[in-house]
Amino acid sequence: MVAALKSDAVITTRLGGEGETVRYIVENGTPHEYSDVFHLSTPVAQWWDNVIFACASFQPFRTRADSDSWCARHALPKGAVLTMPALWRFASDWYGNYLDPGWRKRTPEEARDLFHRHNLTDAFWKVE
Repeated sequence: MVAALKSDAVITTRLGGEGETVRYIVENGTPHEYSDVFHLSTPVAQWWDNVIFACASFQPFRTRADSDSWCARHALPKGAVLTMPALWRFASDWYGNYLDPGWRKRTPEEARDLFHRHNLTDAFWKVE
């Protein structure tokens, strides 16, 4: 949501929602550089089945291998893994106008186009 707020922020969370505390800093609309990755476990087609669960399954990790072991421990599917810069570009596009007057939910076609613009084209990103 930092992208929607269009403000500086310090995001404090835990790796995998359970490990080391990490902070991600956004200044002047740009995050600092981080080598961490972000794993999204719940496929797009299931996001609105239980949005709280879906969002809770989206977690930062130091490496892709860390996300793989987390998925195994929690019996969750391996989903999409984005670099932090790719996540920021996607989130800025996905949430960037969320607080604007007249905002409306995207149509499936608009969501597909947005995913395609960010090269998010495998089965994980399929919109029903």
